[in-house]
Amino acid sequence: MLGRFLVALGGLVVVALFAALLAPFFVDWTDFRSDFEDRASRILGKKVTVNGAVEARILPFPSVTMHDVTVGRDDNGEPLVQVARFSMDAELAPFLSGEARIFDMRIEEPKVRLRLLENGTLDWLRGSNPAIPARTVVLESVRVSGGTVEFIDEQTGRIRRIESLQADMRASSLAGPWTIEGRGVLDGEAGAFSIATQQMAEGSAALPIRTRLMPDMRPFTLELDGTIALKEDRPSYEGRFDARWLADKEATVVNGVKPPRPPEMKGEFSLTNEAIRIPSYRLELGDADNPYAVTGEATLDTGQEAEFLLTAEGQQIDVNRIGNEGANGKTGRDPSLSARQRLMGLVARAAEIPIPSVPGRATLRLPAIVAGDTVVRDIQLDLRPDGGGWTVDKAVAVLPGRTTVEASGDLRLSGDMSFTGDLLVASTQPSGLSQWLAGSVDPAIRGLASLGFSARVDLTPEIQRFDRLELAMGGATLNGRIERQSFVNSKPNITFDLNGNAVDLEAMQAVYSLVAGETSAESFFAHQIGARLTVDELTYSGVTARDVDTTFTVGEEGISLEKLEIGNLGGAVISASGRASGSLLDSSGDATLRVRAADPRPFLEIVRSQMAAHPALDRLVENAAWFENADLTARIAFGESQGGGIGVRVGGTANGSRIDLNYLGEAAEDLFAAPAGQMDLTVENADASILLGQAGLQPLPLPLDQAGILTLLIAQPEGDGAAETTLTFTTDDASVTASGQVSLQAEDFLRGQMRVDIDSSDLAPYLLAGGVQVPALLDGLAVKGGADVAIGDTTVAAEKIVGEIAGTPISGALTVDRGQSRPKVTGELSLGILDLAVLAESVFGPLSDPATGDRNTQPLGMASIAGLDGTVKFTTSRLSLGVGGELTDVSGSLVLNDGSLALEDISGTWLGGTATGRLALTNANASGFAQLKLTIENGDLAAVTPRPGGVPAATGRFGLTLIGEAAGASVDEILHSFNGSGSAMLREVDISRFDLTLLPALTAMFDAEETEITEASVREAIGPLLARAPVRLGDVSVPFNITDSVVRVQNLTVPAGTATIRTDGRFDLRGAGVEISADVTLDAGEEEVTGAEPAFRVDLIGDVAGPLSEISVTDLTNYLSLRAFERERRRVETLQSNVLEKQRLRREVALYRALDLVREETRLKEEEARKLQAAEEARLRALAAERRAREIEEQRLNATPDDGSTGTVAPTGEIEAPEVPAADPAAAPGGGSGGMPVPAQERVTRGAPLPPLKFEGLPGVY
Repeated sequence: MLGRFLVALGGLVVVALFAALLAPFFVDWTDFRSDFEDRASRILGKKVTVNGAVEARILPFPSVTMHDVTVGRDDNGEPLVQVARFSMDAELAPFLSGEARIFDMRIEEPKVRLRLLENGTLDWLRGSNPAIPARTVVLESVRVSGGTVEFIDEQTGRIRRIESLQADMRASSLAGPWTIEGRGVLDGEAGAFSIATQQMAEGSAALPIRTRLMPDMRPFTLELDGTIALKEDRPSYEGRFDARWLADKEATVVNGVKPPRPPEMKGEFSLTNEAIRIPSYRLELGDADNPYAVTGEATLDTGQEAEFLLTAEGQQIDVNRIGNEGANGKTGRDPSLSARQRLMGLVARAAEIPIPSVPGRATLRLPAIVAGDTVVRDIQLDLRPDGGGWTVDKAVAVLPGRTTVEASGDLRLSGDMSFTGDLLVASTQPSGLSQWLAGSVDPAIRGLASLGFSARVDLTPEIQRFDRLELAMGGATLNGRIERQSFVNSKPNITFDLNGNAVDLEAMQAVYSLVAGETSAESFFAHQIGARLTVDELTYSGVTARDVDTTFTVGEEGISLEKLEIGNLGGAVISASGRASGSLLDSSGDATLRVRAADPRPFLEIVRSQMAAHPALDRLVENAAWFENADLTARIAFGESQGGGIGVRVGGTANGSRIDLNYLGEAAEDLFAAPAGQMDLTVENADASILLGQAGLQPLPLPLDQAGILTLLIAQPEGDGAAETTLTFTTDDASVTASGQVSLQAEDFLRGQMRVDIDSSDLAPYLLAGGVQVPALLDGLAVKGGADVAIGDTTVAAEKIVGEIAGTPISGALTVDRGQSRPKVTGELSLGILDLAVLAESVFGPLSDPATGDRNTQPLGMASIAGLDGTVKFTTSRLSLGVGGELTDVSGSLVLNDGSLALEDISGTWLGGTATGRLALTNANASGFAQLKLTIENGDLAAVTPRPGGVPAATGRFGLTLIGEAAGASVDEILHSFNGSGSAMLREVDISRFDLTLLPALTAMFDAEETEITEASVREAIGPLLARAPVRLGDVSVPFNITDSVVRVQNLTVPAGTATIRTDGRFDLRGAGVEISADVTLDAGEEEVTGAEPAFRVDLIGDVAGPLSEISVTDLTNYLSLRAFERERRRVETLQSNVLEKQRLRREVALYRALDLVREETRLKEEEARKLQAAEEARLRALAAERRAREIEEQRLNATPDDGSTGTVAPTGEIEAPEVPAADPAAAPGGGSGGMPVPAQERVTRGAPLPPLKFEGLPGVY
């Protein structure tokens, strides 16, 4: 810009000087043409020639007009200045006073040629010696129109032109000051200018001048304030400059906030013919009180080797302080713009920057640019002009999201804008970059730890080419090439050839949206596409495919899939190819798809996750194990070849099954919307159990060793109506057919009406394969029958059930409600026979060990009725209880509750009476429980007692009440842990062959025979006596309790006429063993014997049907023996009584004699003791008196009293006699006691233990 200003300034100065120097020639009008040429030549220092006509007049004011005036010649003979017409008007009065006042001067179509020589001087100054006259000349108005200035720079070979020059000038003298205002077009760029000069100081060769430039297409003004001087004939212009950007005229005050101040640049400059130098400058933006400043320097070498240098360094830019525009001023971005649009906008703005026409280098360094919450850091630009653009040596910036952008290459801004070079974009926080670019973060980008690419790019508005591309998205890396072309009036196209370790299509789509600004996949497929992609892992919507190799094209003619190879998609190997043409709603084509999978479950789970929810898909996934080693090939044809519909043929094998499927639909676009169509499926396998699994059931892996065929025919009408469906399963010994109308829609899948018929000679293997436990008690399970089945939203109802199961007729109706957390069965059934053991096995599993036949001790398995609830009312002719016989004419309810079974409200005939009650069996987590409540009324006692010899052991009626429960982890434990209680009421009880009136006959028998009484003889005698007659007991209440499956009766006492029966008993429910002990006490009457009772015990031990009896007669034998002993004892006692009386009298006489002797001996001893004590006391008193007398005498002789007395002291008080020990009776004369003589063996030694007492006789009595 400054170079252009220098050229314009030189041309204007020449024109102004030329016009001003002509004015004085109007003073002398004689020989005007020649004098004008001479004087003008002297003033300008160049030859001036007037080639055209000259017109002059004096009145009313002096005026002159000249045509075709030239000034000087260059080396080529071309005039330096050529003016088409020159005219001026002057005032007459000033001329008379010696002053030339020109009030109007007009210079039309001047052409100036200025040449800068190779040595840096102007050819205008070469050989010039101008002489400006000192006369006063005033120029009030000088107008230049249609001027042209041509500046030829021989140093660089460039030519600059100023055209359409218009100017208004005025000056108070030729020496100044001058004021010039005008317009012109410099090298095609129009603008206005103004020049103001001052007079040169005396002795100075510098002209002070202020210039202002105002380009039309540039939003700024430039003011230059300095001096122009000649140094060695080389012009220079030095001073200061001030550039100001123009304020937006439409900017208004918003919410009291004034619009930001426009940027302003100030600095120093120096212009010479060789260089334009800006030693320093300062660019200020934003608030005037606290502006943002950029400083630097610039140099433009305009010499022979033109070159420029521009450096700019600034502090951190806060755009909020500088000012934003638009609704997005906070962040300085528009989220609706894509990265491509932002790039094109940036290039468009860069195109507005003037490109220097000389070589050079520009460097920009900024630490950061802050715009609201957006920070662009570490900005570095190294640029070189290159004709119509820039050569970018290095461009670096850190964008939001920790995104580093580096670029180098050629940026073309004129003509077709383009960039060719290397581009690197690397973000370590892709979510931040997305938030900044798009205003939101795609979930696929949020999951990326890094994002970036590097490539050799060629970018134009029509073509975007990325060669040597390396694209990194997280841990995924792609290498290859991408090119996009978009020309006017043609469909855009994209081609790419990529390979790498992994790619996430959702992440790639999100990145494409950021770059292209289009969020829909349709925008991508709106292109014509030619693609090849080879990756180790390809992920989309959470699904990962490995070893992917594909080639496809998308164009106006349709889609062509040349190849798709997937090495692992959920464990499946997939290959596909195909083509399609036409529109989406009217397309034609064909495709081939092959799927191979050893374990298809992961692949089927992927298919289910990507398709609309459907129960059939769920079941297919659940039963995927039955399709192992699948190898299926599908051939698809649609469109014209299928009459506008679609045809699918699938063939192959899976788990040994041969599969053949044919489908024909009417509309290809409605393939997944239940279109009208027909399908037939045939599956054959040598193992029919596999067919059950492939049909959607959940069988156990138990081979059936029978081949089977499964066929399915479906005819779907138009609309949402039910489909005509027929399903057939056939083997050698079984056939199942279901036909009717069912819905195939997801929301009401399989709802409809069907007729189901079954015929099997043994259905047990199929039920076992289906996971249904068949009771081991059933030897084969022949089933034949049918039912009308209605499938509703949550219910399956079987009406009109008629058939036979294991030879038992069955009829009724059942309904299964699937809407509950567990299926619930309700209904009514009529059965021929019902076995309780079968029901128990359905809960607890096998009751017996299959190997030994004993009760099963293995842990309980899962109940076959687990997961099933319901209540079924039933009637049956017989309910088998095993060893308990049968209930007949039974009615009740079968209640199921997730592994538990209860027979509620049972009523029937049992043991000759009416039985009611409840039985509950539960299997909870392999723990078994049983509960029983039983009531029997008016039962026949003879039916439950043994019948030895065909005669009932007891007769009468009975009632029974029983409550009990059991628990255990096996069948054996449950049978061993039954506990409860109850009571039995016996009425009119007679016990046969139990005559309890036998005692008189028994005693009479032993009294008469006088035989030896032993248990054997008594037992032999009592048997025939008991069997003589029954005993009548009447009504008896028998309470009992049950512990560990043993029924116990304790302390039961029953009166029986002349006897009392006390009974204890136990009955083992586990083995039907009985132990009864009855203690019978007979009434002896007057024959009662103390210490013995006439009693005996009867023990019954063994099986309840025929227990062994044993009679214990110990007590009865003792009674009879004691009775005989008492008779003998009374006789002996009579004989002994006389002898005993005599002995008593003799002992009494001896006693009295001994007492007299003892009393006499005691008296003598006491008298002797008194005499000895008196003598001893007298002796001791004499001794005491003598000792006292000696003491008094000694005191008298030894004492000398003060009063002259003799010192004799009279004794006072009494003399104490010494204590005399008691006399020892043993010390008496003779040493004898004088008492009764005692035998040596009966004597007592002092301190020794006493001898034992004996009372066989009286002391002293022999």
